[in-house]
Amino acid sequence: MNLRGKFSSRALVIYFLIGIGIIGIITYVYSNYLIQKIKRETETTSRIFAKYASGPSMDEEALLELVFQEVIQRIDFPVIMTDADGNPTSAKNVSTDDLRKAVEELDKNQEPIPIIICYGLDSTLVGHVHYGLSPFTKSLQILPFVETVFLIAFLFLGFWGYLIYRKSEEEKIWNSLARETAHQLATPLSSLGGWLEAFKGKISEDMYHGIREDAQRMNEVLEKFSRIGLPPRLVEREPIETIKKSVEYIKRRAHKNIEFHEKFKPLPVIKFDDILLGWAVENILKNGLDAIGSRKGKITIKTYDAGDAVIEISDSGKGVKKGKEIFKPGYTTKRYGWGLGLVLTKRIVEDYHKGKLILKKTGFRGTTFQILIPKVDK
Repeated sequence: MNLRGKFSSRALVIYFLIGIGIIGIITYVYSNYLIQKIKRETETTSRIFAKYASGPSMDEEALLELVFQEVIQRIDFPVIMTDADGNPTSAKNVSTDDLRKAVEELDKNQEPIPIIICYGLDSTLVGHVHYGLSPFTKSLQILPFVETVFLIAFLFLGFWGYLIYRKSEEEKIWNSLARETAHQLATPLSSLGGWLEAFKGKISEDMYHGIREDAQRMNEVLEKFSRIGLPPRLVEREPIETIKKSVEYIKRRAHKNIEFHEKFKPLPVIKFDDILLGWAVENILKNGLDAIGSRKGKITIKTYDAGDAVIEISDSGKGVKKGKEIFKPGYTTKRYGWGLGLVLTKRIVEDYHKGKLILKKTGFRGTTFQILIPKVDK
């Protein structure tokens, strides 16, 4: 799914406002829960102290009843009592019947508390209290981790949205530039056609047809630029003829030291825009010519069916040094280049035709590009 264009500055602002609001609400609710929990525990402790202080002559039975009602009944964490020999005598909130094993598990995390009875100067160990953490304490332990994960996820999604938004804005600029260029050149080119007709018969036929062919080609280029950013005009058929037409056009403009090797095999039926797909092929072929320069070289064009329609173009030029950076707007090795050729080609293939443009290999022995376009399922 293509998410470019679905993000805007307003969407990002709304996202951050909603995210901050959710974080604030969760923090408030959970903090209020913790405060109420602490208040209840404080209240219980204060009530025990008050009752104990108000009855200094409280007998043993009343004291035990107080401890039982206010302390033991309210315990929400696992606790096991053992005698001096380590034998379990009672337990609460323990989910297993094997109390000895439960004692070992509790002692791994918390040091048991000894129960010592004093008789004057003498004291006797009568047992131990083995305990674990309450759900309240466990929630406090994991709270920083949960908050950190949530914050990282929130910032990551926000940053990801920002990157998509920025790339969408960059593409809008390039698309607008392409269409505006086409619009500005259309008027003088139309005038050139009028002047050409005026000079018909006054210049040689070869010169007339040469200028007319170039003017027609310029109109085709303007048509391509004006189509950038607009919905493609897709047709369903085999694209071999479109590819051959683009290859023939480049062959007529290549110098004589360039050899073209054409290995066309049948392709499946695909959905494609004739003008845009032809432009994508031309851009890669021109890229190969630029890489070879004035030296002797070879360009190979292959087509074959590999489940998808595959168009493979190889050149014997100097190769590409920076790999995927060639698909970034503005990257060029030419002195007066704009760095748009492969960017537009990638957009045509991947956004308009739902295919893939792959830099298959590059090096001192040349570069190979692959265009893969999914076939039409019948």
